[in-house]
Amino acid sequence: MPAISIESSLRLRLLNFPLIIGVVYIHAYSATIEHAGVSLGPEQLNYFTDFVRILISQGLARLAVPLFFLMSGYFFFLGFTWSWRGLEQKLAARVKTLLVPYLFWTVLAVATRFLGQSIPAVKAYFTGDSGLLADLSVYDLVNAVLGLTRPPEAYHLWFIRDLMLLMLLSPLIIFLLRNIALPFLGVMFFVWITAKWPIYSPDAVGVLFFSLGSYMAMKGKSLFVFDKYGKWFVLAYLPVLLADVIWYDAPFNLYLHRCGIVIGLVAILFGSKMILAWGRLKNLLLWLSGLSFFVYAAHEPLLGITRTLAFQLLPLNWPYTVLLIYLFVPLGVVAVLVGVHAVLGALIPGVLRVVNGGR
Repeated sequence: MPAISIESSLRLRLLNFPLIIGVVYIHAYSATIEHAGVSLGPEQLNYFTDFVRILISQGLARLAVPLFFLMSGYFFFLGFTWSWRGLEQKLAARVKTLLVPYLFWTVLAVATRFLGQSIPAVKAYFTGDSGLLADLSVYDLVNAVLGLTRPPEAYHLWFIRDLMLLMLLSPLIIFLLRNIALPFLGVMFFVWITAKWPIYSPDAVGVLFFSLGSYMAMKGKSLFVFDKYGKWFVLAYLPVLLADVIWYDAPFNLYLHRCGIVIGLVAILFGSKMILAWGRLKNLLLWLSGLSFFVYAAHEPLLGITRTLAFQLLPLNWPYTVLLIYLFVPLGVVAVLVGVHAVLGALIPGVLRVVNGGR
């Protein structure tokens, strides 16, 4: 099976950091924050603020998770000839890149919350709906780390948890893709678009797009196979995205939104080709790509605490305060983490590589 071309590899790397910023904005969407038993936030948002929030967090940013699963499945099976020995080697490599950083960041999240709850001055920032860690059983603590029946303590790492499960299930996925690929993918698309998936983990979005990426790799197809139609997908995505925002609360929006994601994935993959021609932007995004995992792993609870402070300190009765918080707090958090990454890289590069999964 041919390896991925240099251009295709560059194009996928160019998307990493923008997609992670999208994930941060998804987590910054809420216009209210629960703090010390009190709900912080305005009673009602103006239309423009709501429009921008939905456009970014529930529209554009929602392309990130399916695309990350698609790329993960693609790279997992790229150049892979099935054998138990080959699978063992693949999984062993993912211990370093996924399992070790997952355990580090989830255990760190538990430890941070426990420490925060032990300090009266900041206890309210670390309590939340799930109560005190000191009151949890051993099973609950293990569940908080592994995310067995609930999101892990570092809730945003549910993606890594699901990705590891999908890799463990890869023999079954290979069997299905070899024997009933189209029926399997068709059923998964149906349960995803209708939200009828009955399993807690892995989620339908992961199963569908990881499997689709795997199938394309097994068939030797490029993720950019639809490039020749790319501009038409871009033109189609824009009105679908706008309709998704306008009818965000409509009963039919689930189907509109998820069909828009499929169109948007092709559009954003095509758009990566345009960035190649912009030298400075290309070089910046390639550099930032190496920081993507750190920003993803470390942005919580920093984002939540920063937003809580902003909601406490800024005048929420001003018409566009919430919009300004929404737009600039995530960017500030990302900028801080880029700086922290640089400092840690200078002081403890070996440790940083380990918690970054060798990236």
